Amino acid sequence: MKNASLSYNQSIFINGTGISGVQSIEGNYGVTEKNVNFIGFGYVTGLISQPMQGNFTVSRALISEDPFLNLTGDGPTHAFSGTIFYEKPNIGGTLENNLSGSFGFHSGYLNSYSISCGFGEVPSVQASISVFGDLGPGIDARYNGGAAAADNPTIRVPDQGGIVLTCDGSSTNRITSFSHTVELPREPIYALPTAATADILGDDVKWKMPAQVDLIYPVESTTNFTLEIDDYETKNLYGALTGIHVHPVDITINDDSGSEIIKFDLSKSRLISESFSSDVGGAITVNLTYKKYSNKR
Repeated sequence: MKNASLSYNQSIFINGTGISGVQSIEGNYGVTEKNVNFIGFGYVTGLISQPMQGNFTVSRALISEDPFLNLTGDGPTHAFSGTIFYEKPNIGGTLENNLSGSFGFHSGYLNSYSISCGFGEVPSVQASISVFGDLGPGIDARYNGGAAAADNPTIRVPDQGGIVLTCDGSSTNRITSFSHTVELPREPIYALPTAATADILGDDVKWKMPAQVDLIYPVESTTNFTLEIDDYETKNLYGALTGIHVHPVDITINDDSGSEIIKFDLSKSRLISESFSSDVGGAITVNLTYKKYSNKR
């Protein structure tokens, strides 16, 4: 009999920490080949023509502290591993008896992070990951540096009263939704191996990975707010010629006990777009888009 591995029988770990609230996860890789053709014969084989790279995307509800926020920086200490374990019903494979299936990666780097929320919703997070190490089965992210897997973070569900947003006009106009995205483009740098041949053969995968992965600066953050207008007035387009509008922007999300779960301090954010909207039966709304650029310190 053929069975299916269902989502409630799965567990997800990032760098030794269990992840709760996951709504979806996707991992993939592709191999780019260049054909080798001979005169008088045609196609002979295909050779890999670009460095190996994979991608992972994790979407989750923000019901606890987010481990991905600690991985937005630069340097090798911000590389991480991740694994999704799933049961194999046909053979009775579970995580407990070490017969489960798995799909994971190591040497992953966060290349974008976004959070969004609308009225009456739990904030949702999406993390996009570039993988420069191996990707597939046999990778166990339950252990970080040999340490045993940590328990899942304590569940801390934010309520609407615990989401505090600040932007131009937010004190007298109702914010109905927001989104915040941080772009973290990475540049892998490859080098020819310099170790002895025996070392190269003994750790074949290592020499196929980048020598380092750099974060490309400046880091760009984009924040959107949708307001229902009470007394807000839009800015003049040509006013930007004499000085772009700069405002303090702040996003704080607390749990139902008032303790902070996550915070973004986006001081000196630049207002780069306004969108005005009105229709029959609805309130007038304006969508504000802010940008902030962060250099390497």
